[in-house]
Amino acid sequence: MKRISTILCLFIYILICEAQIPTSRKVSQEKMLERFLSYVKIESQSIDEPSMTSFPMTDGQREIARYIYNEVKAFGGKGVKVTLSDDFYVYIDIPSNIKKKVPSVLFMAHMDVTPEAPGIGIKPMVHRNYDGGDIKLPGGITLSPNNPQCAHLKDLVGKTIVTSDGTTLLGADDKTGCAVLITLVEELIKNPKFKHGRVMVALSQNEDVGKAAMRYDPAVFGDKPDMVIDVDGSTFDQYSIANFTAIGQTYYFKGNKAHPSYGKKEQYADALTAASYFIGLVPTEMNPSAREGKEGYIHCYSLAHPLDESGKPNVNDYVVKVRLRYFDQQEGAYQKKLMEDNLQKVKAAFPFVEAQKTDDQMQYENISYSMPDYVPDLVKKAAHEAGMEMRGKYARGGTTSAMMVARFPDVMPGGSDFYSGQNAEHSCYEWACLEEMMTLVNITENIINSAISIKK
Repeated sequence: MKRISTILCLFIYILICEAQIPTSRKVSQEKMLERFLSYVKIESQSIDEPSMTSFPMTDGQREIARYIYNEVKAFGGKGVKVTLSDDFYVYIDIPSNIKKKVPSVLFMAHMDVTPEAPGIGIKPMVHRNYDGGDIKLPGGITLSPNNPQCAHLKDLVGKTIVTSDGTTLLGADDKTGCAVLITLVEELIKNPKFKHGRVMVALSQNEDVGKAAMRYDPAVFGDKPDMVIDVDGSTFDQYSIANFTAIGQTYYFKGNKAHPSYGKKEQYADALTAASYFIGLVPTEMNPSAREGKEGYIHCYSLAHPLDESGKPNVNDYVVKVRLRYFDQQEGAYQKKLMEDNLQKVKAAFPFVEAQKTDDQMQYENISYSMPDYVPDLVKKAAHEAGMEMRGKYARGGTTSAMMVARFPDVMPGGSDFYSGQNAEHSCYEWACLEEMMTLVNITENIINSAISIKK
């Protein structure tokens, strides 16, 4: 009888423990949900306007930076440094709590949201225990697992889905990443049993208009981080191992007023035809519509009049803006030479048109050139251990890390970008899954754990 009683007590104890685990998990998930909702309610759109000189660009960007800064300051933590810069970047520096020298990790995300979709009056909606069907939003749109931007929903039956009301974006790009990283920071600060090397977090502004690196200050952290992880990906089963090198070019074609009937005699500079000829010289097989995978492209994406000092268009002149994108440096050299040759052809064909190019603008660099060899496998292993299988990808775009490498090649190694929990970004269809965000916290923790085993 005593043996039976002991077994019964043990069985009851196990049941109690098992009951407590999901309850604790639920509490932490609710805290994550509260944090994420508090972020997305702050309207922090950046503005895609080259003439804007303020940084950041909107009051909402300042508000969210102050909010997160105060939130992290409240965590306390011995030796933890939290900095809110004059440009409203948030820097968090958590010192190592082990004696062994291990690689430092810098995690990055961005606090601004895209101007490419409505972002005023965001009303997040929480859909618990998702049933696998269509999610009809009050704004008149439907999130369906049968549509490409929502196909991942079919994998999330029973989970908690967060959307906007369908009239605005949600802001999951990249406030999911911010919520994941601040949750990680809170865990590191409040759990002294979590052994780790130096961990840094940088939350930037204006990433969605390509300016995340513009006011980043590497002096805040001082030392060059050993590895960088960007939490801003939009594909649940992928992480980046390389991305485009992105270069912007601007070509000016200066014309004049002359009667075309006496064009040769009066040295008519037909800038429109010269600019059009220049665009037409780009091989059609190099157009973005013909390229995929690891293939780069040349994209002449704008033909417009330049503005004079009074802001009025100069109707005699034309400006052509060009994007060069390539993974391989040899392909990049080919693209640059091709465009220079094309410019010389225009000058020969239209001798009266003054044609010139500005200096190339490096917009973001390929992370693979400077990323430590161990990082891709480390990310894959960390995801696997958290129950999320990821595969490496060649990203046909740029991230915060890629922008940082382009601006600070000597102090910033290339960093892998992985899923932050955002889906259907830059649209009113944007959504996120709460449980996935919790898994992503586990992945960042696993990355930190794995770094301890790497010799510095």
